[in-house]
Amino acid sequence: MPKKTKKTGVTRKASKRSTKQTRSRRDRISHPLPPLRSEAGAVDRREEFAELSTAPRPDLEAEQAFVASKLKLLRTHPYLHPADREAAVGKFRGVYAAEDIGPVPGGVGYGVFYNSAFKVGFATGTAISWEIICPMLPGGNVNTWLYVTATNRSSKGVEAFVAYQGQNAFTFNIFDWAKPAADRWQNPTPFANLGDYLGIESAHGNQCQVIAVMNTTFQQSPGIWVNEVRLLNIKANQWNLVYQFSYQASLQDQIGDFVGSWGPIVETFQDAYSGTNLMGSLKAQILSRDAAGNWSQWNQLSPTQSDFRADNKGFVTTFLDKNYSWGVVS
Repeated sequence: MPKKTKKTGVTRKASKRSTKQTRSRRDRISHPLPPLRSEAGAVDRREEFAELSTAPRPDLEAEQAFVASKLKLLRTHPYLHPADREAAVGKFRGVYAAEDIGPVPGGVGYGVFYNSAFKVGFATGTAISWEIICPMLPGGNVNTWLYVTATNRSSKGVEAFVAYQGQNAFTFNIFDWAKPAADRWQNPTPFANLGDYLGIESAHGNQCQVIAVMNTTFQQSPGIWVNEVRLLNIKANQWNLVYQFSYQASLQDQIGDFVGSWGPIVETFQDAYSGTNLMGSLKAQILSRDAAGNWSQWNQLSPTQSDFRADNKGFVTTFLDKNYSWGVVS
């Protein structure tokens, strides 16, 4: 029988141990840890995690398709007035040099978008904590890309997400919207190297493989912002800092763009899906920091803050706890 951690309730999985001595550095996290995970330590493991990120960066076609897919999401956004949508498209293309690269049948298989007031409802920081439901293989008829991703509302933040390509085991990816175009996609981490971060959660009778992610953007000093990604190390019961980047930006840079408007979503690149394994989101929670630098408490993502979107790609809901937990299949 799998052995369960006493504190988190997540099943531990076997992982490949490094032959090197682990170099642990305490991570001085600036905001409260998520409920039910607050007893976990916080350790800076950027160097160690970089050694696990051995998959090659996606090629130019994949990177172009990634940005172009966001342009498609914006052009088909059902909650924006057409005039506002066209203005946002022009700005997005100007900032991110996004061009149509031919037919990109991308869209949203299922997921949540922040409403306009909540998307900009922070002053000096914002964060999302969630568990990505991520079976090892996508199953079904996936033959291009398929992502389970989210943003923390900041336009210059990061996407820390699971990516499937065809019927290969998934990789964990980080795409930083604050970096120059050529540097946004970090080296992916293959499934085989993620054993310490993979757990099992039970949701509505389903046993779900998950990765717990905490994605934070905050103002470090006037005009200087920081993006951080942490993963929950199940074996060590630690929040491991795996990525960090500091950059110049204003609050308007962080709230004035379409990027950052999607919460947990299944992002699609095919016209239709069928037979896919259960994937989705568990325990999505949001944190905000005000103008005085005070962090709020974590709050589960709710229907008053977000709306669901599905683009008729074949996905159907297996379970839904509005709006913080959901699972879909096709």
